[in-house]
Amino acid sequence: MRSQDESFGVIPLRKKNGAWEVFLIQHNKSGYWGFPKGHAEKGETPKEAAFRELKEETNLEPASLLDEIPLKEHYSFILDRKKVYKQVLYYVAEVRGEVKLQEQEIHNGKWIPFHQAITQVTHKEGKTLLLEVEKMLF
Repeated sequence: MRSQDESFGVIPLRKKNGAWEVFLIQHNKSGYWGFPKGHAEKGETPKEAAFRELKEETNLEPASLLDEIPLKEHYSFILDRKKVYKQVLYYVAEVRGEVKLQEQEIHNGKWIPFHQAITQVTHKEGKTLLLEVEKMLF
């Protein structure tokens, strides 16, 4: 038995002292480092869901999108003895606001220089996303 799941998120960026930084979060349940994301609520567009999850998890808000077309991440995992195929659509955005983490879901979060982020992100899919973002930025 297999099922499919879809989430939406933002790869949050800012420019500080002329250099790009990315905001990474560490999830409570699994401890992995990645980007803010979550499921859409009824009636939400992918972009609305991504922006809401960003706000809920980090208190950050998009200031401008680098591209209207989201990046896609695909992976699978086992949940309750079922294989789940997951797709996540990530919008790449410059963000603004003061970080305030959602303690129920997020263990930690930090701004990190873009070129160091690839070593901090836990999963290879996240590292691949950063390589795609790098092409947009540099």
